[in-house]
Amino acid sequence: MSDHYNQPELAVLYDDENGWDVSADFYRDLARRAGAKTLLDLGCGTGTVTRGIVAAIGGHGVGVDPAQPMLEVARRNTTDEAIEWVHGDARDIRLGRQFDLVIMTGHAFQAFLTEADQIALFRTVVAHLAPDGRFAFDSRNPAAREWLAWTPAESSRVVDTMAYGAVEIWNEAAMNPDRILDVQEHYRVLSSGRRLRADFRLRFSAPEELWDGMMAAGLAVEHCYGD
Repeated sequence: MSDHYNQPELAVLYDDENGWDVSADFYRDLARRAGAKTLLDLGCGTGTVTRGIVAAIGGHGVGVDPAQPMLEVARRNTTDEAIEWVHGDARDIRLGRQFDLVIMTGHAFQAFLTEADQIALFRTVVAHLAPDGRFAFDSRNPAAREWLAWTPAESSRVVDTMAYGAVEIWNEAAMNPDRILDVQEHYRVLSSGRRLRADFRLRFSAPEELWDGMMAAGLAVEHCYGD
C-alpha cells in the first residue's frame, strides 16, 4: 500500500485541495483564547495550519510529521516564521520540551489504527504539555457514516493544481467490521491522462473510546465539540 503523504507526486497536490478553512480558524482561535505562545503540531503535513497559528500568536512552533515529502513542502513554504520541522512518529517522538498548545488536525488522528497506537499518541501529548497546556484534535464521528458518500460518483471533483493543472479526484472506500476503513483515492491529470493513486486506512472511533484512551494516558477531557 502506498499512502498519499509519502508520495512526492501527491504531496505537492495536498495544499491545492486542503487550504485554510473553518477548521483552521477553530484551532487558531483556540490558540489565541488559551494565550499560547508555543505550539506543537503533530501530523503537521505541509504546515499550513502550523504557520497560520504561529503567525497569529507571534510565538514559536514545531511541526512533526512521519512523511518526508510533506515536510519538504512545509520547508519550501516557510519564510521567516519561527517554526522547526521535525521528521518523526507521534507515537514515540520525545522532543524534551513542553508546549502551551499541542494539536493534531485534518483528521490525522484516524491514521492510528489500534487502541495501543492511540494511547501511545496521547502519552506523547502528555510528555509535551506545559502544566497549563491544552491538546486539541479532531476525528470523524462514526455515527455520521460519512464514508457512505466516498464513492466514485459522489466524491468526484476537479481541483486546479499548481503542479499539474486540472486534476480529477475521486474515492472508493470499504468499511470493515472493526470500523477500519480501507480507502483508495484516485487522481487523473486531465491534460495528460496520467493517473496516480493513494491507498490508506482510517479508524472510526466512537467518542467514548477516545475519552477512555485519553484518560488512560493521563489527560482530562475539557470539551467535546460536534454532534
